[in-house]
Amino acid sequence: MPYFCSLLHIVALKMKNTIRIAAVLLAVVVFGGCVTKQQYAELELKYKRSQDELTYMTAENQNCQDAKKSLAAQLAALTAEAEKLTADTVRLYRKARTCEMEYEKAQKEYDELLRNFAEVSSSNQSTIDGLLGDRDRYKDELALKEKMLNMQQDSLAKARTELMLKEQRINEMQSILAQKDAEVKALKEKVMNALKGFEGSGLNVYEKGGKVYVSMDDKLLFASGSWTLNEQGLNAIKQLAKVLENEKEISVLIEGHTDNVPYRGSGQIKDNWDLSVMRATAVVKALLENGDIAPVRLSASGRSEYLPLDENNTPEARAKNRRTEIILTPNLDELFQLIQGN
Repeated sequence: MPYFCSLLHIVALKMKNTIRIAAVLLAVVVFGGCVTKQQYAELELKYKRSQDELTYMTAENQNCQDAKKSLAAQLAALTAEAEKLTADTVRLYRKARTCEMEYEKAQKEYDELLRNFAEVSSSNQSTIDGLLGDRDRYKDELALKEKMLNMQQDSLAKARTELMLKEQRINEMQSILAQKDAEVKALKEKVMNALKGFEGSGLNVYEKGGKVYVSMDDKLLFASGSWTLNEQGLNAIKQLAKVLENEKEISVLIEGHTDNVPYRGSGQIKDNWDLSVMRATAVVKALLENGDIAPVRLSASGRSEYLPLDENNTPEARAKNRRTEIILTPNLDELFQLIQGN
């Protein structure tokens, strides 16, 4: 603004000077006889220069007027912004003051809490110490229990491994038993087919306990009180021998059974024990004579009257009990080895 005022002052002076020169020229024109021609020319040159300066200053004056208006607008904007900043300053001051008051209040409450906490801590220190002691004790107990749990988990893992092995062996046993069961059933079918011609003659073929039983009444094999095979019995034994020739893994046990009527003989046969053994031995010899069977597979046993099928003391019961049983047992060495491995 001071620069702007100085510029206006200069313009005004220039305009006064131009007016002054114009007045002089006018006086020269009116009073032409008072000046020389050279003076007139000088004054005319000054006048022309003054005109140029007037034109220039007039333009400068207009520029100054425009600048004045622009500066006035800027001044108004700056004034408005200054007022806004003043208002913001007042608002922020008030907000800062409010924050200071709230901070002072919060500080007082915090100090009060610290005092209360100190009082509580002091009064409950024994309780805290007790809780810390309990915590340490619980930690020790937990560590012990974790150790025991780890031991139990190890034992459980070991037990699971053993259980898996046992299950594997059981599965193997079941597989072997299933195979043996199938072999026993097949053997039974072969024996029944071989002895089919003797059905209804006191012959019974059945399966029990994984073994095949060929039970023959004494009337099929022997005469009363005799241990010599009759023709029909010998034919039955020959047919059975053909089956046993091809079943080389089958063990054969021949059991002789009598009824409870005492034996009334003489010579080397004195009682039912002797008779049952002799009959079993006669069947063993017949099998060896009529089939290619290893003797190690055969054994004879006399049961006398002490393993009856029917304990009634009737003629029908005694007829059932007088029998010879040929027991065919499959080879179970594989199964026994597996069991011993357990």
